[in-house]
Amino acid sequence: MNHSASNRPFQPQPADAAGVISWVHLGDLHMTKAGEQNHLDLIEIVNDVNRALASSVSFVFLPGDVADDGSRAAYAVVRGELDRLNVPWCAIIGDHDVHEKSFANFLEAMSERTHYAFTVASVRFVAMNAFDVPHPASFTVSEDQMAWVKRELQTATDAGQTKVLLLHCYPSDLKVGGSELMEVVRNLGVCLIDMGHTHYNEIANDGKTLYSATRSTGQIEEGPVGYSITNIDSNIVSWRFVELGKLPVVMITSPSDERLLTNSSETPEGNLKVRAKFWGEAEAVRATAHLDGRDVSMKRVGNSQVWEANVSAPHESVYSLAVSVEDVRGKVATDEIRIAVGQRAERESVERDQDNALEAWPEHGLLGTQLGPNKNGKKW
Repeated sequence: MNHSASNRPFQPQPADAAGVISWVHLGDLHMTKAGEQNHLDLIEIVNDVNRALASSVSFVFLPGDVADDGSRAAYAVVRGELDRLNVPWCAIIGDHDVHEKSFANFLEAMSERTHYAFTVASVRFVAMNAFDVPHPASFTVSEDQMAWVKRELQTATDAGQTKVLLLHCYPSDLKVGGSELMEVVRNLGVCLIDMGHTHYNEIANDGKTLYSATRSTGQIEEGPVGYSITNIDSNIVSWRFVELGKLPVVMITSPSDERLLTNSSETPEGNLKVRAKFWGEAEAVRATAHLDGRDVSMKRVGNSQVWEANVSAPHESVYSLAVSVEDVRGKVATDEIRIAVGQRAERESVERDQDNALEAWPEHGLLGTQLGPNKNGKKW
């Protein structure tokens, strides 16, 4: 089998028929050799995606630290499983990927380029390289790459596109280019930065930009193994960690959970359009929205996995909104969020991106323990 990256040009699938853009995030694999637990977990994650998600996600994202030692042998193990995926995938560089102080093995196995951009519907994804100096301690974005990022984001802004950065770490973790990137993110209205590196699930909200980190697959310090799913429905971001073997799952894609509202987001009021997306191994047959003591039947949107209903909003307050979906086998998946109807306080934030992390949200996989090499200072 030829595992050369040049033989698999990345082309994401379009948004689903309901217009919702979804992607799967596989946390840092830190692969070493075949047969170890992270390899066995990757096998099952690929099986999950192929069985239940492949027809309704645009791509699978690997956020760096694919190979623990950056070796060709470790990448070969990863490619052996990724080549089974029935959905396009893309990867970026992490510190472990340049342990040999070279991009050569990563470029051979995982990507034709160290940084690149692509579009799905109205969203422009800018995939960055946090190691322009190929050394695991560099955390460097060069002036050339920064200029390229600015051009990409400005072009997307001019085109009216939503902007998402794919980056191995928080911008504040960069040793070179971090301050400039944070300024660019603020000035050019980046909606979301999707990251690895932390080894724990985390979402931060500074009032302008959301930052999502998915915990490691290969170096696990909190919770069970799994993967995250992110959706963008119009300009609304939803995120949830899915434990391996816990399908089916449903995610409310609209309206937004109030924890994920930024200062530019609109709060719902009046008649709510409730939308939710379902993934499972069996067909969904019914969906119900639950709000303020009322149950409202939902209808499936065309040839999609999205269900929707119009629900009249109660008076101004914060409410629990839930959606339950039942499949033909009788299995029920439920999601629940917190919505602010007609009111919300301006979100207070501090300067450093990761210091705006949300509190624990265990229903969506945020355990709040933050075990890993970042906030607890652990080293790998």
